[in-house]
Amino acid sequence: MISLAAAMFGMFFYIVLFVQNVLSYSPIRAGLAFLPVTVVIALGAGISQRLLPTFGPKPFLITGATLVAIGLAWQSLIDSGSSYVGGVLGPMLIFGFGMGLNFVTVTVTAVSGVASHDAGAASALLNATQKVGGSLGLSILTTVFGSAGRDEATKQAASFMAKASPEQKAAFAKTHQLPAPWSHEVLAHGISTAFIPAAAMAVLALTVAAVVIRVRKSDLEALSGAGGAPAV
Repeated sequence: MISLAAAMFGMFFYIVLFVQNVLSYSPIRAGLAFLPVTVVIALGAGISQRLLPTFGPKPFLITGATLVAIGLAWQSLIDSGSSYVGGVLGPMLIFGFGMGLNFVTVTVTAVSGVASHDAGAASALLNATQKVGGSLGLSILTTVFGSAGRDEATKQAASFMAKASPEQKAAFAKTHQLPAPWSHEVLAHGISTAFIPAAAMAVLALTVAAVVIRVRKSDLEALSGAGGAPAV
């Protein structure tokens, strides 16, 4: 869950930066742009919750992590010319559906095989893991974003100085901030580069789901029979 939380926090943070600072969405419009993701997350969570007793957790963990990795890898192709529909919406929907498949599944898997009197502690540990993963992941992605952005800023500054008008150069000398479209190129490059390690985190989650997780359908049946299933 650490890897998935790390990827999730990074995805939402950097896509908000993109739609507000590159696509120039207002805060309200940016919030509305994320509504489709909420819908597919709820859809994925509902499907996994309904079918978990039939198929067990592993297919949902693997499928969900795979979709998350695909969505993040697709987001790494974003650039300053990407539109919301053409470059943001599709990857977000794939990512969101994958996360929906994993939310319920990870929660149930985390408390399977745990005695009923320890279920609360196991759930609390899962929540703490999510928070730690989100903070750690965002720190890593921000480091990558900053490094890539600085390198791109050097290139764009040279391009700006070659093409800018005297007035633009004078403004740049005062503010040391590149205007659009050069600043958009810098921001988009940093964001797209940050999505590469985010996708790698999702691949790590996929590997753990495929190799490490050993929870079976019978474990879930025992959990349900003991009355220890968590509320999700």
